[in-house]
Amino acid sequence: MVQVLNTTGLNYQLEKTITEAEERIILISPYLKLSNRIKELIEDKNRLKVDIRIVYGKSELNSKEYEWLTNLPFVRLSFCKNLHAKLY
Repeated sequence: MVQVLNTTGLNYQLEKTITEAEERIILISPYLKLSNRIKELIEDKNRLKVDIRIVYGKSELNSKEYEWLTNLPFVRLSFCKNLHAKLY
């Protein structure tokens, strides 16, 4: 089922999706701006050895955020040129 969400709804659903994931998380978004709360959830899932895949489409990724993500052993980060969709 497709849902159109505003910013508040999107943040809630994203947190819920990450929290409930047990095996794999796939996040696809042209822009990768992670809130502190989302970072905490990703770190928790990384500790639990959940496979986390993040695909982003804009090369404006903050170098500190990139370094943080690439240092998490269960996170795979990929760049996809011309990405316009957001899927969570």
